[in-house]
Amino acid sequence: MNTIFTVLAKELKVTLRDKRTLISAIILPSLVIPLLMFGVTKLQKSLIDKASDKQLKIAMVGTPPLFSTTFNDPKFKLVSNVDVEDGRRAIQADSLDAVVEFPADFSEKIKNMQSGTVNLYYKSTNMMLYNRISEKIDSVKVGILKERVKQLNISEEAFLPIAIAKVDIASPKEQIGKMVGGFLPYIFIIFCFMGCMYPAIELITGEKEKGTMETLLTVPASRFKILTGKILAISIVGLSAALMTIIGMVVALKLLPDIPPAFLNILNDMVTPRFVIMLFAMLFPLSIFFAGFLSALVIRAKTFKEAQSLVTPMTFVIIIPALIATLPGVELGWQTSLIPVLNIALATKEIIAGTINMLQYAAVVISLVVLALLAAYVSYKQFSRESMVLQ
Repeated sequence: MNTIFTVLAKELKVTLRDKRTLISAIILPSLVIPLLMFGVTKLQKSLIDKASDKQLKIAMVGTPPLFSTTFNDPKFKLVSNVDVEDGRRAIQADSLDAVVEFPADFSEKIKNMQSGTVNLYYKSTNMMLYNRISEKIDSVKVGILKERVKQLNISEEAFLPIAIAKVDIASPKEQIGKMVGGFLPYIFIIFCFMGCMYPAIELITGEKEKGTMETLLTVPASRFKILTGKILAISIVGLSAALMTIIGMVVALKLLPDIPPAFLNILNDMVTPRFVIMLFAMLFPLSIFFAGFLSALVIRAKTFKEAQSLVTPMTFVIIIPALIATLPGVELGWQTSLIPVLNIALATKEIIAGTINMLQYAAVVISLVVLALLAAYVSYKQFSRESMVLQ
């Protein structure tokens, strides 16, 4: 056991001296995620505010008297003497935001209590334009509906034979957990893999390339102990990257402006010792799996560059199941609890929401442990072959 810890300490020292590892495992997770969240939030708010306050330049074609004052608003600039074709070309040239066309029979249909069609020409890339114009049209629609109800001398309830009263019994924690929980594991799983990637290349292929692997194998220690120390070092760095990602996201959410206090209270409830322990119980075998899998892969490479070319495509293999977990309707079950990467993403979502089934959680942890041991075993078999280690 002392030999394993000696190898572990030596490999961690070598790993922490490598700038690429420090950047991928510490700096990127702890700084990039918060900065990215701040930047995206600010940009989104800025774009929404800009789109909401922008004065829309629109042309009205065949405007009936009913709409004569509807768009009398400083946020709308009306353009006259424009037909539909000229308006379409102006929209394409970005000199006009929209054309609102009322067909010739619009007023007649409204008068006869029929549905009148309003043609709206615009670019869907123009944020919030449709909502702002339809809001004005809806205000007139409400007035027409009230007038019809009055003429027909019937109750407004006659137009609403069935009303659905929604009673959401899901707690705020569960609602937010289901929403945020799918995104959180997607991030820390990727960074866990990236945190394992560079140490694996450095400690396996790097030593082969430098010629220090032969020297290491001459020490009075079995290959099993040497490899175990290396895999533990790689997994610790990957685990650190995942934890730094989570810490960075929690700090960013707490410091972001305009976050509702209720959301922050729920966030504080989520970050509990129970959550940390349950998450760590899944992340540790996951990092061992990544370490064993990557070690078995990069040991085939002769140079650092070759190892990178082997490992980089594997990033997409990890991303796909993590991404599937963010899709609506994908939930943790007995089948999904056995699918690597997807199971930890779905389990994290359930833990955050407070709806985790402990038996399914146990299945997730056990499957991850079995997978980690299998990856370590495959790596050991590769490491035991002279043709692999000394090529």
